[in-house]
Amino acid sequence: MEGRSLDIDAVVDSQQRSWFSISLLLLCCLVMMVDGYDNQAINYAAPLIIRDWNLARELMAPVFSLSILGWMLGSVGFSVLGDRIGRRNSILLSVALFGVFTVAIPLAGNLVQLTGLRFLAALGIGGAVPMVVALLSDSSKAGSKALKICVLYLGYTVGSSGGGFLAATITPAYGWKSIFLIGGAGAILACVVLAMALPESIRYLVLSGAPRTRVAAALRNMRPDLSFPEGTEFVMRETSQRRLPVQSLFTDGRTAITIFLWLALALSFVTHFYVSAWLTTLLSDYSGRMTIPVAQRTAALFQMGAAFGVVMGWLVDRRGISALTSVMLLAAVPVAAMGIAGSSAAAAMSLSTISGILVLGSAPGLNALAGMVYPAFMRCTAAGAAFATARIGAIIGPAIAGALIALRAPLEVIFAVGALPMLAAAAATFMLDRSMAASKAGGIAETPVMARR
Repeated sequence: MEGRSLDIDAVVDSQQRSWFSISLLLLCCLVMMVDGYDNQAINYAAPLIIRDWNLARELMAPVFSLSILGWMLGSVGFSVLGDRIGRRNSILLSVALFGVFTVAIPLAGNLVQLTGLRFLAALGIGGAVPMVVALLSDSSKAGSKALKICVLYLGYTVGSSGGGFLAATITPAYGWKSIFLIGGAGAILACVVLAMALPESIRYLVLSGAPRTRVAAALRNMRPDLSFPEGTEFVMRETSQRRLPVQSLFTDGRTAITIFLWLALALSFVTHFYVSAWLTTLLSDYSGRMTIPVAQRTAALFQMGAAFGVVMGWLVDRRGISALTSVMLLAAVPVAAMGIAGSSAAAAMSLSTISGILVLGSAPGLNALAGMVYPAFMRCTAAGAAFATARIGAIIGPAIAGALIALRAPLEVIFAVGALPMLAAAAATFMLDRSMAASKAGGIAETPVMARR
């Protein structure tokens, strides 16, 4: 590596497992854990809020939808910011934002105040995930990006599913406010840890023209065996672009890829949040099939299924997008079957777990694509735009379920409708796979398996 120039891409791709790579993954997982907990907190608290405030069930639908709107706006806003001020600073800002406003939610005295505080918290919740995906993608070898990004979702799963089990334990004694107090305080504590230990993206530093000494220090953390003689120039295969990153989503052969990725994410998120937002309420307050603590645990099992995302990442790294298509097709079956599970808690829990494995387990694979098929200069913006589009589906899903609940639709119909978007999402991933033709994927996809032969 001695000489007048040093290829940053070669350095990143030649790195071995080290304390730097392990600690970066753990810190990113920490962000995902507190994000997952605070994101799902409102869903676990909803039936208790309905009971304590004597609300009509359908009045919670705007809380869910505006929360997801805030999440969508945060995805876009923080992602653009991440390509301007860096991944690290954007992560710190987003975690601090959702930590402060989550811990303030127990101060709400009515539905309007609850909705406002949750919306503000959701801005930060939405901003954290694309930033973490971009940071980890920037720092990972090409052949392991999907797997590492999907490992991130283990952190999210620990937070989102663990929150359900914790809620079932603490709310009978301390009420729904305790869910938000724990989540907000945990995020603020995590922000302190991140401020002390989270590094900046090496690729961002080079593309943004950071001082040579800062780039060299970041490289030594990644590869302590390297030396940098005076005058060494740090170079990358890509350069910063004059055009806006958003424009670049639809240039250089990326138009079809972008459109079908957005469709796949949005459609899968219709089902994801259709079930996530209402499952606790549907199984307890709406149908009376089980008590609130048992329904909270059942919803937690659905969230736990996201751990399958690690396997999904391994499959995407080796089999490409076609693996996602198969999983998403299968996902519709257990979601629809939850509506005919009867009064058996065991059956509902089993189907909830299988649904989570297939619905949530496929999501990290799709999210990983947003960090893999775009170059570094636009990676935050691309990931944020993809996640923001997904949030459109996340807004639509709970709203559709809320409308069916207001109409007193049978539970069988509610879950059957919730399963249909997964079939459409599978069709979108099939078309995305077809769009990754070798002639268009050159310079876009970072692993050979992503380009169709």
